[in-house]
Amino acid sequence: MRRISALFEAIVSAALLILGLYLLLEGSSNRSSGEAAILICGAVCCALGVMTLVSAIRSILWHRFMLRHSSPNHNVNSAAREHNRG
Repeated sequence: MRRISALFEAIVSAALLILGLYLLLEGSSNRSSGEAAILICGAVCCALGVMTLVSAIRSILWHRFMLRHSSPNHNVNSAAREHNRG
């Protein structure tokens, strides 16, 4: 379930980055009205996109790390059994 939400976060962050870059491009053009508002919205969208992307990547990497280290270590268990036999 967490993997699906991390994938959703990655998609949302990509959309926010694209929207932010588009708004920054539109705000920097001379023909747009309300340049300051568009530039601020573009900067906010870019910042949110980057933050969401970093969060999604950390979540995916953490999930992979936990899956890798959650498998039982058979060598440790067999060594403990031999030690308990006496």
